[in-house]
Amino acid sequence: MEYRRLGRTNLNVSCVGFGGAPMGLDNYLEPYEAQKSRDVVIDSLHTALDKGLNYIDTAQGYGNGLGESIIGAVLKERRHETYIATKVPSNLGYDDVIRSVDASLKNLQTDYIDVMQFHGGYLTEEDYNRIVNDGPLDALKVCQEQGKIHFIGITNEVPDHVLLWSIRSGFFDVIQVRYNLFYQGAADPIIPEAAKHDVGVVVMRPLTSQSLYRFMKRVAPESLETINPHRIALDFVLSNPDVSVAICGMRTISEVLDNVSTVDAKEWRWDFKLDRGQGGVQF
Repeated sequence: MEYRRLGRTNLNVSCVGFGGAPMGLDNYLEPYEAQKSRDVVIDSLHTALDKGLNYIDTAQGYGNGLGESIIGAVLKERRHETYIATKVPSNLGYDDVIRSVDASLKNLQTDYIDVMQFHGGYLTEEDYNRIVNDGPLDALKVCQEQGKIHFIGITNEVPDHVLLWSIRSGFFDVIQVRYNLFYQGAADPIIPEAAKHDVGVVVMRPLTSQSLYRFMKRVAPESLETINPHRIALDFVLSNPDVSVAICGMRTISEVLDNVSTVDAKEWRWDFKLDRGQGGVQF
């Protein structure tokens, strides 16, 4: 397993993280019932930890705490082997943020959370100003002072001004943003700016939410016998040295082993550089 520094947190994290959405949400990219997959996911989490994955990302919103509770069943035995990142909804006020943190601690069966993030989808300027100025951020700072959380982060699907403000504010130790082979907007300026300010970069949807797989299945289905599209997608993201960890949604042991094999296959690495003079990412 390859490990990278998560910005100024100085956490040494596996470059592939275990994404918690599939374990808590029904029918996430394929038909299944999350509650009935509980034992399958627990086995997969143990396998992931055995293989060196040490960063687990989840949210209370994944199944109304179900995803966190599944992780908690594993954490009570192996807390020292992993870093846990979860999220509070971005629309909560001061008191509700604190209650959300306490609920996550209970679900996860732990007395501290390594990275607590504001759960953004498409945050607006108004959302950002409310988080920073109207109490939610202050609530997380209080939780941080109490030792309930160690670091503060923010997530957003869109690599826009909200994340730039977050990076430059000094309030956030970690950002999480969508970045993949099809959606490369975060390559400039979000990821380089985060590196400049020593903010850890976590990538969501690195496997293109199966879009690359579906594209290849449609245009060249025979290629899937010899080419692993998830490996191509993951390798693209991890070839950016300023990406600390790519969060891959996983539910089964086979998915864990497939993602681990990608990290071990160094020959797949692309030569990444950011060439602003050419206006884009060069390979």
